[in-house]
Amino acid sequence: MVISGNIKIMNNMNKRKVGYAFMAFSKGTESKEGNAVKRYTGVAPVFVLAVNPNKAELEKLYNTQLENNPEYLGEVEVGEDKHKVQNVRLDFIVKTDAEKCGGIEFTTKVAFFIRKEYRYNRDQTKVQVIDKYGRTAWVTVEQAKAHEIPVYKNGPANIDKDYRPAYHGEEELTNFIKAYLNIPNVMKYVNNTWVMVDKPEDCEARLESIAEYFKGNFKELRDVIALQPNNKVKVLFGVRTTDDNKQYQAVYNQMFLKNNTTDYSKLDADLQERKAAGAYPTTEFTVGDLKEYDVESTDLSNSGAAGDMPFPAGDTAGGTPWDFGK
Repeated sequence: MVISGNIKIMNNMNKRKVGYAFMAFSKGTESKEGNAVKRYTGVAPVFVLAVNPNKAELEKLYNTQLENNPEYLGEVEVGEDKHKVQNVRLDFIVKTDAEKCGGIEFTTKVAFFIRKEYRYNRDQTKVQVIDKYGRTAWVTVEQAKAHEIPVYKNGPANIDKDYRPAYHGEEELTNFIKAYLNIPNVMKYVNNTWVMVDKPEDCEARLESIAEYFKGNFKELRDVIALQPNNKVKVLFGVRTTDDNKQYQAVYNQMFLKNNTTDYSKLDADLQERKAAGAYPTTEFTVGDLKEYDVESTDLSNSGAAGDMPFPAGDTAGGTPWDFGK
């Protein structure tokens, strides 16, 4: 009798334990539909809010919480020998001017990748150089040493003798800054001839502290942006679709327009030329006013087949460790 009584007691305890475990669930929260993430295509004037911000600054800019600090320095493998080169990512956090974009306002980034090596052509016979006005040209190694002006089929290169070798990615970065600061062309057309403007010092546009970027020092870029804190630059946005059908906000960083530019024909011609060469095969751009992206209208059949690249075909850009708005 004693044994059977103990069994009954244990059974009752087990029943109570089972009931208690079930009630260990919290109340939970009301289930709601998730907010759809919007993507946009088209040309938009944007403000520059920050350059390579830290974790706290990013959280404030995007009104979110991040687990890790942003990493801007890294390495990439380049060349047939797969040698490693130090690489820096430069993130310009931008925000659309809603008043000029039909009320569309969003924050994203324009990213550039700079390699710690000069940019040569494929057979290493020529190097890209950049002068103090931000103009680039290709010269032979011998010409570069002597600071000669190369002569092409259509005449001498439009570049000053005061040039230096350009880093991989420097040309695109410089063009972005020139457009943002609204720096004028150093040449003007007078009596069927191109001549230097009266005040060429107003046209200077060359970065001089790029070596510091690879040490994590971005003061030069932040100082440059601070020269005109209220300026805007026009950027072409698009939507990139991955193999697993995920979509991300994209930026065409091969050409940027000054804020007062209303003719987008050169931008469209540049985009179509690069797409014909195989760039941006999975990214859809619309050269026109900024608008919300319509998924059903996507047609990438004529987009090329070489992979999205932030630099011209033949260059290696590196990857982006993180992205916002995924």
